[in-house]
Amino acid sequence: MKITYDKVADAMYIYLNKAKVAKTIKLKDRLLADVDKKGRVIGIEVLNVSSQIPLKQIASSVKTGVPVFA
Repeated sequence: MKITYDKVADAMYIYLNKAKVAKTIKLKDRLLADVDKKGRVIGIEVLNVSSQIPLKQIASSVKTGVPVFA
């Protein structure tokens, strides 16, 4: 698993595997899931993340690869 954070977009992305994205599903207002052609979740994107999670925890997650909401 790999976690990235884009400061400009204020978005965190959690890569679960390297499969090709077939489509993106909106789970909630600021939560999206990328799925492969078989419908398996391969990545999760959290938008406007700094309003939901303190920046310290975001930085820690990116370094350790452990999601802050796990």
